[in-house]
Amino acid sequence: MRRTLRLVIASAAGGALIGVVSFAFLRSLDWVTRTRIAHGWLVWLLPAVGLLVGVTYHYLGGRAKGGTPAVIEQGHMFTHGVPARMTPLIFGGSIAGHLVGASVGREGAALQLAGSVTDTAARVARFSHEDRRTLIAASLAGGWGAVFAVPITGVAFTMQVTRRHALRALLPAIASAFSGHFVVRALGYEFSGRPHLPTPDWTIGLPAKLALLGVACGLLARCFVWAIHFLRSHVARVLRWPPARPVLGGLATLAAMALFGRDYLGLSSDLLGPAFAGDHVDWYVPLLKLLFTAIALGTGFVGGEVLPMFVIGGTVGGALAPGLHAPALLLATTGSTAVFSSAATVMLTGVVLTVEQFGWNTLLPALVVGIVARAVAGKPGLYVARHRHREAAT
Repeated sequence: MRRTLRLVIASAAGGALIGVVSFAFLRSLDWVTRTRIAHGWLVWLLPAVGLLVGVTYHYLGGRAKGGTPAVIEQGHMFTHGVPARMTPLIFGGSIAGHLVGASVGREGAALQLAGSVTDTAARVARFSHEDRRTLIAASLAGGWGAVFAVPITGVAFTMQVTRRHALRALLPAIASAFSGHFVVRALGYEFSGRPHLPTPDWTIGLPAKLALLGVACGLLARCFVWAIHFLRSHVARVLRWPPARPVLGGLATLAAMALFGRDYLGLSSDLLGPAFAGDHVDWYVPLLKLLFTAIALGTGFVGGEVLPMFVIGGTVGGALAPGLHAPALLLATTGSTAVFSSAATVMLTGVVLTVEQFGWNTLLPALVVGIVARAVAGKPGLYVARHRHREAAT
């Protein structure tokens, strides 16, 4: 009991530290995004920034090159911990990428920041390897709670990716998730409002329509995972010097921008507005966001996958709604999480995330879409595949 209490207190303190770092990260992301939009010429620096990020990670990265899968791995089966250098590398690399428009997310950076900060503090405090594993697992929940304002989802994610030690990590994960969330709020960061879904009209055909959305989300998840690893492995064969790969990614992104415009650069959160509002969404929007994100992540830019997948799932829901004669908000909200949860093989986390963001009326629709999407997406999952193939990426 005393050991559990010690871990809960340490996780709460670690969550507070995660909250401080995450607040700085979120503020920096907002600033660089506004700066990029205000100064459009910055996107032409994509290849140069890609070279800078590539050189930094190649020569200074060490074990930090393992990224999010490495943090999850250490929370599941501890070997050597999470390196302290991961914090400045992922913070700087993500901010630099967003400044010039790389299509990457922020949750990957959040989980890496959380794991690195927490394990560094635990190492200094001389926690045992077993306790460090528990604290790293709990930090995953802290990252979700701090950066996405969804602490319950963070706990669910930790339980799913650390199944072997889930019960031991439960109370520390709760402490870390809510501590991180409250600190970010207390420091004054305001998250954008999220629509709450009204009670769906359960007609006879609605489950079939939701299942069709699940098929589309599962196929997009499968394509997303395949595209990233296809690019990573093939680019690695062509360009033996790793820092050259994000340079190629920057050039490819600029070429895609010249063809399709700037809407798909950076987080692209604005693409979700029309989908949630029930306005017209072209069928190619989720496919182009997938393309831009696969180019960035597949060639070595650092960041995350979750927010781009939210955009992909939300816009495919908005695009399908008119043809299926289904409520656009229902399909956009449930689709926004299904692509991520099916790609990452964390279907239950996706359901919890949907409910936490959009209200209890999404529970049954999210279950239908999530189960079908997970079945269609297949294996291996996003983080499993990245762990297996990260050697090719670095």
